[in-house]
Amino acid sequence: MNRARWHRFFAATLLALTIGAAGCAADDKPPAANPDPGQPQAKLLSDLSSVSDASINPLAAVNAAPARGDALLQDSGPVTSGPRTYQDEPGISRTVGNEENPGTVRLLNGKAAQFGSFSGVILDRIYARLIVAERSEEISRTRLPTDIKAVVITAIMNKSGKLTELILEQHSGKAKIDQMMLDVCKKSIWYENPPVEALSGDGNYRLTIRLKLDNYASSDEHHWSFTTDLGIGLG
Repeated sequence: MNRARWHRFFAATLLALTIGAAGCAADDKPPAANPDPGQPQAKLLSDLSSVSDASINPLAAVNAAPARGDALLQDSGPVTSGPRTYQDEPGISRTVGNEENPGTVRLLNGKAAQFGSFSGVILDRIYARLIVAERSEEISRTRLPTDIKAVVITAIMNKSGKLTELILEQHSGKAKIDQMMLDVCKKSIWYENPPVEALSGDGNYRLTIRLKLDNYASSDEHHWSFTTDLGIGLG
């Protein structure tokens, strides 16, 4: 083959290969999407300077939403005795205190339940002073025996609601606890305009106060918090 015919053959072959390659490229190209004008369109990011350099915390979204039940475990401050919601049945207890000093207060008999508002005011007043007394240096350093009994006191008020007598009916087994409770009752038991219907047969108001105290927890093995079970009955 002479030089002129060789150049013509080479040129024709090169043209055929170029056309074939262009056809393959056209076949491989995906069809253009028909975007929905009502939807946001994807944005091709070509300028990296538009990306924020703020750090991303992958746990931020997790921490922002509390796990189920977390709200029940949050400490929102000390919990004191709530509204007086005693039922008509005696012995129903009401939870008071907080996680460090748990406690219950209760109405001990039917008459106390019948005059629930009267009984509850006195009971709440006793409990408020009792918690202060429990946190005193002398009492908080007391490790109680496991077989300690409830201290039971009879309190007598006159028709005017003034305390006239305290009778220690049952010792707890720890003299300082008995004395603490007598002191608390002395300062807490009074009532302005008590209900006449709650008078006992002797013309006075007779209240039975029952306290059962147990060691609960200690952070240093020297100072203790207590579980407090406090009740009141009317005679």
